[in-house]
Amino acid sequence: MLEDLDTLARKVRELAEMAQSLRTENQQLRAQLAAASTELETLRGRVEQATQRLDAMLERLPAPAPAPAPAPNPGTPWNT
Repeated sequence: MLEDLDTLARKVRELAEMAQSLRTENQQLRAQLAAASTELETLRGRVEQATQRLDAMLERLPAPAPAPAPAPNPGTPWNT
């Protein structure tokens, strides 16, 4: 009977240690998630700023010149 109680006590201790370990890991993961979320928002902002700068640069570019008309080919029968 005492042996059973000792085994149970050991298992309860192991369970408590595992629960504490999981709590610690959970806190670390939450901190990592918060940092990653902050970094994501920063990067999204930078992408938005870059997009706006590119759009502004594209608006300042001159319009493309019209393509020249192709020269007639004198060797075709319908151009004679």
